[in-house]
Amino acid sequence: MEFRFDNLNTDWEWKRLGERFMRARFGTVLHFNDPARQDSHPMIPDPFPASDFDAWAAQYDQDVTDDGFPFTGYARVLDEVVRQAQAAPGMRVLDLGTGTGNLAARFAALGCELWCTDYSPKMLELARAKLPAARFFEHDLRQPFPPELAQRFDCIVSAYVFHHLDLPGKVALAARLIAEHLVPGGRLVIADLSFPTPQARDAICQAAGDRGDEEPYWITAEALPALRAAGIPAAYTQVSDCAGIYRFAK
Repeated sequence: MEFRFDNLNTDWEWKRLGERFMRARFGTVLHFNDPARQDSHPMIPDPFPASDFDAWAAQYDQDVTDDGFPFTGYARVLDEVVRQAQAAPGMRVLDLGTGTGNLAARFAALGCELWCTDYSPKMLELARAKLPAARFFEHDLRQPFPPELAQRFDCIVSAYVFHHLDLPGKVALAARLIAEHLVPGGRLVIADLSFPTPQARDAICQAAGDRGDEEPYWITAEALPALRAAGIPAAYTQVSDCAGIYRFAK
């Protein structure tokens, strides 16, 4: 099956993304084609198609309870996002890549107002069932925001999503979120698969039978200087041996 992918955002250089997340689970590959750019942009496989996550949705909440790579310390990671976000009743929170709503549910329990995005319809279906009061949007982060999200939030959060973008893509998206979608004094808190060095990544991934270079996981030794150079310095916390949190303040 083929899908058309218009308005390809070459600034994010998503073609350079690594292998899709948990590729061993699934065999589906989607292709995108822009006929207006047929010569310069041939058929390109999407390394992270939404269909993979649709197929994973029913099993996802069970899988995250497995305390091994890539979900070592999963609950601690989400709890730390809430703590660093300084969640409070009435806070307007945007959750990017909400999945089945596990992170959003923690904010909802504290009385926050929630806007949640994901590009997997099946994941969103499960999240809606958990959080009927939240606002949900089917959206791919590699595309411009829908009009409903053209606003500013007290806090923007994301968990286990940004590693699907290469480092320039991570930096570009974080900068845009801070500049265009945070209120003054707001926070952007990103939890993700992250390692201090490439050597630390390789050791953890190889022990788990995963090739660490197949996906653009965060490497703090590379990411923190790149973020500083872009004018958006981050505070970093390593929460588990394979996950950490990048916190930005506007």
